[in-house]
Amino acid sequence: MASIKPILSVGVTGTPGCGKTTFCDNSGIPVIDLNEYAEKFDCLSDVDEYGIREMDVDRLKLLWKPPTELTLFDGHLAHYMPVDAIIVLRCEPLELKQRLEARGYSEWKVKQNVEVEMLGGPWNDLVTDSRPIFEGEIGAIDWIKSGCPQHTTPDLAVDWLSRP
Repeated sequence: MASIKPILSVGVTGTPGCGKTTFCDNSGIPVIDLNEYAEKFDCLSDVDEYGIREMDVDRLKLLWKPPTELTLFDGHLAHYMPVDAIIVLRCEPLELKQRLEARGYSEWKVKQNVEVEMLGGPWNDLVTDSRPIFEGEIGAIDWIKSGCPQHTTPDLAVDWLSRP
């Protein structure tokens, strides 16, 4: 009988400003910042004219070293990594806009990120993903502790455009 592989890596993803780092910092679980991880392996470009550093996700996946203990990977591209499970954090678009403006993001960058959130955030990349996924913050730690059973599907994800 095949043994079930334990969940050791959980990607915490969502648009910038949705609360990934706050969630991770308050989780009580070891955390790896995906940008720092990419920097370590020289997988980040220089800052472009929009203030963005592109991550070479394909190269980073090749250099990936799975953790030996339960670890959260904090980053808006974490769902592209070969993590065992994914937590998708979302943020109401007007709140997200305020958070990003408070960070000093350019008008262009705020608009781009708010639009991505309104259109589903990382869900557009996860429609056919078979890994266990949990959307939301409340209950996520219990979900991890219970072994990350399948929880949220794209059909059950927050749809900001359908809300009044």
